[in-house]
Amino acid sequence: MSRLYVMKKGHEEIDLTARLPSVTLLEVRSGAPQLNANYTAITGSDGQRLQSIAFNSSTVTVSLLIKGLNRADFNLSKAALQRELYARVPLRIRTSDNPGKAMWVVANPTDITPLSQSDDGQVDFTFTVISGTKITPFRSDEIASNQDKLDFGMGIPDLDNLPSYSFSSNSFNIYNPSDLEIDPYLQHHDLIIKIKGSGSSLAMTNQSNGTGFTANTSLSSGDELVMNGITLFKNGQAGQVDTDFSHIVLAKGNNNITVSGLSGVNVTFSFPFLYF
Repeated sequence: MSRLYVMKKGHEEIDLTARLPSVTLLEVRSGAPQLNANYTAITGSDGQRLQSIAFNSSTVTVSLLIKGLNRADFNLSKAALQRELYARVPLRIRTSDNPGKAMWVVANPTDITPLSQSDDGQVDFTFTVISGTKITPFRSDEIASNQDKLDFGMGIPDLDNLPSYSFSSNSFNIYNPSDLEIDPYLQHHDLIIKIKGSGSSLAMTNQSNGTGFTANTSLSSGDELVMNGITLFKNGQAGQVDTDFSHIVLAKGNNNITVSGLSGVNVTFSFPFLYF
């Protein structure tokens, strides 16, 4: 039997179908990606110039069957569903059929009514997928401990030889299996880079697409730099490092990363994978 997992932001994930035995997951239907293209018209010229494309929020429908012992039991299940699915914070939902792809959603108003002359009912909950994409319920550097959530169609070439995301060298490859590039600046994607080593400055470059950043600060044993999105922290403090205000973008697939200026390097790339 298919399972529906729900996690309110800031809380633990629950198996909703185990918590509510009277509720059965029937089907999950995802809407198409919603492209929002921004154009600029050029006076006197044909057509328009494409400026940017963003993926807006989309929709997903979760079909559930409620089996009540009687009308009072049906109403109890209805109240319990509403309590779990309506909240002031986003929900993360995923299923046992596709455990490695979750969605951050907000529930839309949906009436829950029994079938005619019955204490059972089918309800089609519609949700707004606020991120516009699916997301793994784990981060890249947690992939080894989440192999039970991996499946074909996730862009990982060999499920028996998983890519690494922590390295102790000055040149390494970061594999991004996502359907999108990871861009922490333009798209505000979640990307955390942790760096340790010794030296007076560092430059990190993605040789595959030319993005990168420099940091003019000395590091010694026990120090750590963390690039969280586009903000650089040294030992947990922001604004303490002179940088060029640039950032790393991860292309789809392989990314050849180099680090110069440091010895004894230890680097971790941590990000969730994104899918349509």
